Amino acid sequence: MEFASGQKKESVRLQPYNPEWANIGELVKKDMQSVFLQTAIDIRHIGSTAVPGLKARPIIDIAVAVRDFKNIPQFYGTLDELGYHHKPESDSENRIFLYSQKSKFNIYVHIVIHGKTLWNSYVAFCDCLKKDKEVRRKYEELKESLASRYTFDRRAYSSGKSEFVRRVLRTKCDIKERSCGAVVWRMRGGRRHYIIIKNRSGHNGFPKGHMEYGESEEETAEREILEETSLKVTLDTSFRSEYRYLVDGYIHKSTLYFLANYSEGTFRPQKGEVYGIWLLPYEEAYEQLDYEQDRRVLRLAEKRLAHDEAEKKR
Repeated sequence: MEFASGQKKESVRLQPYNPEWANIGELVKKDMQSVFLQTAIDIRHIGSTAVPGLKARPIIDIAVAVRDFKNIPQFYGTLDELGYHHKPESDSENRIFLYSQKSKFNIYVHIVIHGKTLWNSYVAFCDCLKKDKEVRRKYEELKESLASRYTFDRRAYSSGKSEFVRRVLRTKCDIKERSCGAVVWRMRGGRRHYIIIKNRSGHNGFPKGHMEYGESEEETAEREILEETSLKVTLDTSFRSEYRYLVDGYIHKSTLYFLANYSEGTFRPQKGEVYGIWLLPYEEAYEQLDYEQDRRVLRLAEKRLAHDEAEKKR
């Protein structure tokens, strides 16, 4: 795929919808498919240039959904040869960013985790703009107003759109995310002890994580426990405790916990993800938990295990 020279990026200038944007988007998607093959779960043209009839800055945004970022660096050489350059200073913990100026339009490629908030938000907002004429009209009016005020301040222009996007995601979209984990326990000194971790956000809870594409609930729980604690466990799926909550006012999250037991192995925290890990008796574990939902899960787990122990003694 060959394009002409790139466009200058200094100013914020909206252009009427151009059908060529969709054509370029399809070509970039084919490039991504040829590079990532089975690694990419989904590839979408997102952003305003993906919405027919909507004025936009001439930037072709492509989102590539992957299972995780572990193997992405091995593709940088091939991507670079095709004209897509990794820009690490624009990366975040949730996104790997590539750019290209192979056309008269700028091309941005966002590599994100499938099923997580960034991917879900990209897709949901774009789909809403395509389907809802009134949302599309108001968004265009907002962009025109911001472009006139912040012609030479792209950061202020982008920031000015944020609340509108969040409001649309909150009121017009139904974004669901699911995590699975387990209350991990073992006997020690004749007492039940429980694994408590401090996650990246600084909260104390149980090992859990986002369901990856194609995983079962059980597979997610076992993988997350192994990654976060280095423990191989025996999962008890007859115990299921689930709660739901809202994140950022528009993401409907659900978390499912099983019971999991281990008898051997040394637990250690996952580097960069887990900042503390403890094996504590029930009372101390209960006090360490930050959220009432998790304390409720632990109460149920302790009650279930005490019942099972009593049954064995009969």
